[in-house]
Amino acid sequence: MTSSSVSNAEQQARIDLAACYRLVDLYGMSDMILNHITVRVPGEDDHFLINPFGLMYHEITASSLIKVALDGTVVHNPMLTTPSTNPAT
Repeated sequence: MTSSSVSNAEQQARIDLAACYRLVDLYGMSDMILNHITVRVPGEDDHFLINPFGLMYHEITASSLIKVALDGTVVHNPMLTTPSTNPAT
């Protein structure tokens, strides 16, 4: 999946979600364990974006977010060398 294959709406959702993670960290609300913030991909009712397992909130970028189907299938994982999502979620 390249940036050209991501819709403008999805790219904006990625930017907004990454900013949300960074704001949560900035305001000291990231010290809890096994938590996450997600967003539904605009125009795709069966896909959402989530942070990769193992990244700190301040490390999350729009391009590091993982696209997942509602059944838990990873649709796109840009961080192929790391575990994709927390299996507990």
